[in-house]
Amino acid sequence: MQADVIEAMIHSTLDRLSNSEEVHVEDKWIEEAGEQFKEALRKQVTPRDRDFRIRMSNIGRPLCQLQMEKSGAEKSRMPYNFITRMLMGDAAEVIARFFLKAAGVDVTSHGDRVELDVAGTTIKGDSDLDIDGEVYDVKSASQWSYANKWSKGYRGLAESDSFGYVGQLFGYADAQNKKPGGWIVMDKSNGYVSVVKVEADKAEAERIRFNRSNVVTSVTEDLPFERCFTPVKEYFRKKPTGAEKLGVACSFCDYKAACWPTLQQLTPHMSKSASPAFHWYVKHPDMEGVECD
Repeated sequence: MQADVIEAMIHSTLDRLSNSEEVHVEDKWIEEAGEQFKEALRKQVTPRDRDFRIRMSNIGRPLCQLQMEKSGAEKSRMPYNFITRMLMGDAAEVIARFFLKAAGVDVTSHGDRVELDVAGTTIKGDSDLDIDGEVYDVKSASQWSYANKWSKGYRGLAESDSFGYVGQLFGYADAQNKKPGGWIVMDKSNGYVSVVKVEADKAEAERIRFNRSNVVTSVTEDLPFERCFTPVKEYFRKKPTGAEKLGVACSFCDYKAACWPTLQQLTPHMSKSASPAFHWYVKHPDMEGVECD
């Protein structure tokens, strides 16, 4: 089933529901959605302190993040609204699953427990669903990531895959000898829905698998830690300010403070905005004891 067909079916169903037109909905689907959200709520409000292991859910993440986690590095403290953002994301994913059923999309599996041997290590996880025999993930997105990453299709995601979604999906698919299909994505701020299809050729797919094997080997054999990213130089009116800030991948990393000892959240030094945005800086003219270029 083509991605544009799936997307059109979902949009058509949402259009009819939004205009109080009849759509076939079974009561058991509503009950299933309720149970799915209750399970998500239980998971999010229950403190977890599990031992590190490589899982399908993290296998696509940058190597440096996994090395930090395995080393027991202290996590950066999350902002108070982190839990609400996570629950909103879980709710968006439950809603997306429900609308797939209402739209009559050919969902051939509602999730499978999978295992995959990678460089001698068994990686386990639970896939989301299959559509027409291909593996799909359901994802929620912020308004920014939906507009600046997901809306650009597979290329936009692959070029800025901070959370390792591509490697994760290929892991689920390879574990079942199925094709990676793509992602059902909902913007949790406004309800927009897109279907993003995997568009990797054979060579790119092999690179993804090679990187997966390399990451697992590096983590399991405790190879020396090495940052995968460098700070981004800041410019004001096309001139460098001397400040350096974290890129997107590092900004979202749980171990950014442990990895960057000088890290501080500050506003741009030369900004003229009345309400300047905060960024994570490793160098900034306002930092004491940190020299800027």
